[in-house]
Amino acid sequence: MVGALLTQQTSWSNVENAVAELGRGGILEPVAMSSAPLAELEEAVRCCGFFRQKAERLRDMACHIVEEHGGDPHGLLSREDARERLLELPGVGPETADSILAFAAGRPYFVAAAYCSRILCRTGLLESNGYRAIQEFVHDEMGREHAELTELYALMVEHAKRHCRATPLCEGCPLGDSCLFRR
Repeated sequence: MVGALLTQQTSWSNVENAVAELGRGGILEPVAMSSAPLAELEEAVRCCGFFRQKAERLRDMACHIVEEHGGDPHGLLSREDARERLLELPGVGPETADSILAFAAGRPYFVAAAYCSRILCRTGLLESNGYRAIQEFVHDEMGREHAELTELYALMVEHAKRHCRATPLCEGCPLGDSCLFRR
């Protein structure tokens, strides 16, 4: 859950560093995080950028988990309406909520991140780049099997890093023959 909030507008390696720092400081768990001085949280997540905002969002999430679920994140994640509850938290939009549900709760949600949209649109598989349209397309085509959805997401992340960047590196792209953008 922490990683999903911190990864907004930063690289995963920075998130890993911040999570490790939170762990070393003993403030990774909701109870400790909810009562930690904001300055301490800010310092721990500084490497992720927007550190003041992210520290505040982390504390808001931790406070919610402590106040509403006795400090147990599974109390929130196991709720039928978990997605709606997550979306009520400051700084949690659809992508962050779905990432939390897919990776922290093991729920069958496809995280329709911007690079997934880029790949699907450039290859002509999808015309719309709206979050919900992308997610529904993938759910309709792939079904709602958690392992398959998270594997597809991971493969798309890797493909976007290697080839389908904002400025694409089409040379050697395994999707080159079917990519409308390359043609």
